[in-house]
Amino acid sequence: MTVITNNRMLRRFLSPLLILALLSGFMGYARAAEEAVPQLPAFDIPALSAESQASPLPNIMVVATGGTIAGAASQGDKTNFQNYAAGTYKMADMVAQLPKHKNADVSTFQFGNKGSGGYSMKDLYDLSLAVDQALEVYDGVVVTTGTDTMEEIAYFLDLTVRSEKPVVVTGAMRPWDVIGTDGPANLYQAIKVAASNKTKWYGTVIMLNDVIQAAREVTKSNAHRLDTFDTPMFGALGYVDDPAVRMYRLNARALKAGTPEWSTPFDLRTISKDDLPLVEIAYSYQEAGGGAIRALVEDGAKGIVTAGTGAGGISSKMSQARSAAIQKGVIFVTTTRTGSGTMTGSGNGIIAGDNLNPQHARMMLLLSLAFSKDFNTIKDWFETVGAQDIVMDDAAPPVWPANAALTSDAQTTDSIAIGWPQATDTTRVAGYAIYKGSEEEPIAKVASSVRTYTAKGLSSNTSYTFTVKAYDDKGNESVGLTGAFKTGSAGSGSGGGGTVTPPSSNELTVPSGGSGELSVFENSLTVKVPSGASKEQLIISIQKLTQAGGLIDADDVLLSSIFEVVKNKAGSFLVPVTLTFKFDTSLVKEGKKPSVFYYDEAKKQWIEMGGTVNGSTISVATDHFTKFAVFAVDAEPAVPEFTDIAGHWAAASIRSAVAAGIVNGYSDGTFKPELTVTREEFIAMLMRALKPAEPGASLTFKDNALIGAWAKAAVAQAVSAGITSGYPDGTFKPGNKISRAEMVVMIAKALKLTTAEDAETGFSDNADIPAWARGAVKAVADKGIVQGRLNNRFVPAGTATRAEAITVIVKLLDTK
Repeated sequence: MTVITNNRMLRRFLSPLLILALLSGFMGYARAAEEAVPQLPAFDIPALSAESQASPLPNIMVVATGGTIAGAASQGDKTNFQNYAAGTYKMADMVAQLPKHKNADVSTFQFGNKGSGGYSMKDLYDLSLAVDQALEVYDGVVVTTGTDTMEEIAYFLDLTVRSEKPVVVTGAMRPWDVIGTDGPANLYQAIKVAASNKTKWYGTVIMLNDVIQAAREVTKSNAHRLDTFDTPMFGALGYVDDPAVRMYRLNARALKAGTPEWSTPFDLRTISKDDLPLVEIAYSYQEAGGGAIRALVEDGAKGIVTAGTGAGGISSKMSQARSAAIQKGVIFVTTTRTGSGTMTGSGNGIIAGDNLNPQHARMMLLLSLAFSKDFNTIKDWFETVGAQDIVMDDAAPPVWPANAALTSDAQTTDSIAIGWPQATDTTRVAGYAIYKGSEEEPIAKVASSVRTYTAKGLSSNTSYTFTVKAYDDKGNESVGLTGAFKTGSAGSGSGGGGTVTPPSSNELTVPSGGSGELSVFENSLTVKVPSGASKEQLIISIQKLTQAGGLIDADDVLLSSIFEVVKNKAGSFLVPVTLTFKFDTSLVKEGKKPSVFYYDEAKKQWIEMGGTVNGSTISVATDHFTKFAVFAVDAEPAVPEFTDIAGHWAAASIRSAVAAGIVNGYSDGTFKPELTVTREEFIAMLMRALKPAEPGASLTFKDNALIGAWAKAAVAQAVSAGITSGYPDGTFKPGNKISRAEMVVMIAKALKLTTAEDAETGFSDNADIPAWARGAVKAVADKGIVQGRLNNRFVPAGTATRAEAITVIVKLLDTK
């Protein structure tokens, strides 16, 4: 009884404490949850008056931030256009001075009153939320700002305002109270644009000087002129021609009106203003140093936009500093300082800025880093958010390059890592879907920039089939790349699916779809077969030839033994096999280098393959077996190792072409293999390869002035050689993207091939090939210089990439 009584007393004493502790814990959790939600600012946006509610006119709110439009001339001098105090007049007074608006009922909110450059990113965070709050009540908003950074403020609003209602940014180049001021007219007309509702779904637009322009595309082009704002690549959206507001084109956002894709990913209500990171701009110029980038990184920059020369190039010192910064996790965006131009080719910590100028790209990168730290996600946003890429019809699915295959070079007892090449599409590859076995739903989807995936949680010593399909923005899927791979056995070092043969053996058995490695003759030669190289079981054997038997000449410098590598199945490998040779470094004299050769049994000659040297070994990839050896050859100037061709299907051709002086890379260390080629670019590459002796005839095309100075000599030589003759209207159209049909006709003419217009090419779309190109297509295809695409289609109107153009030219040289 005593024990029971004591327990009851103890419970009575502890119960309130327990409840208090639980309640305290719950309240602590509630506070933590509350603290995790950003504390959003609220603004004293005026409510609609009874008069405005009763009026049939739209209700427009003018949100004022100051700037020149609200400026007062210094010392009251009404002729002083450049000396004034920005942000002096209040917007309520300014609107009161306008004639009563015919098109809208107008209210005002004074957000701030200073020059545009005086606003911080945190201020813009608040401004965007204030605009959205106003749009909950009003039919449209006009934001007045200074013009110095107007384009950046407008683009920030374009990326962050959630409402689809009109947002019109305006300002002035002359202060409010001088003679000839543009302020009152710009303000009145901006209100008219917002009230017209014609820019609904366009995102934020800028209106000055009666010209309506997209915030993403517009830039300030002059320090003083009233018509300072310009859209270099696309032109204006519309105009205010009293009394009408006329819109003449849709921008990318308006094209997505009413769809989920219209909204940007940047909802400021989900983050704190403290989440906005430091993002800076580094400007390139002749022999620019890397100190600016290093200092910006030291200052805490999480992202840096480079304003490069030409097509985004930066100096070597800046490039070195950029590489070091990327190692620290800084993300870079490439833009051009020229004022317009599209950047392409992302990778290795660098994102192409599309057609964004440096200041716009900075806004985009800053917001992207505030919402994600994933490089591929940010890259995808740069490629899709507001990008002007109109697709009228995209029925064609993505396609894989020739001989594409699914591979796997890493397996454990419970995982398999797979890889695939880059697919192409008539518009854009949106991503890749990975399927396992016969499952209809993908087990994962990855961005278009990702080409590897690791399947985990698998059973050991078990075969699995995977399929990868590329898909585009319309949901069209390519044919699948399928491969079967096996996980490792429990207790084994790896599940490579093949066999590493003991050094004493010169034979290797590789299971169907599997991988294997064989080293022979004290590692003088190592053969590494990747997964997916063959769909059949292979037996590979290696012999070292003890007698040269007339295979080499007296002046050949042999650096290794001659090896004959054979397999039991005919045909080329689906995925290249790697051969690594040991060579005698003492025999490599000054001005020489080692290079791997294979013996062409048909031509009875050695064919150079090149290779990658690492100390006393050299490695090369091959799709077939024969006799191989390492010879000393003349050393050539070093070919740059581009950052974006590793693993690319055309990497070998690209390196060969660069070494031969046929083509160059870009100053940022990239080659941009998927960039499309213009007519003048292709002819310049082709003529560098052919090396004609004649200088060429004078050009008489109507558009001679459009041919780049760097390409004119090549075009003249091509005309003299009968390779090209321009168009029937007398133009050459140097900047047009070269079609596959045009490219093949030029190749046929360069080789002087016999062609027939009524030829049957054997391609499934033979009827689509123009009659003037059909004979050339057949002749060039019969030579093995060009191949079809998916489903044996030639796609004559398709444009050629740099990789395709170079591959065709290299094959042309091989046939001569």
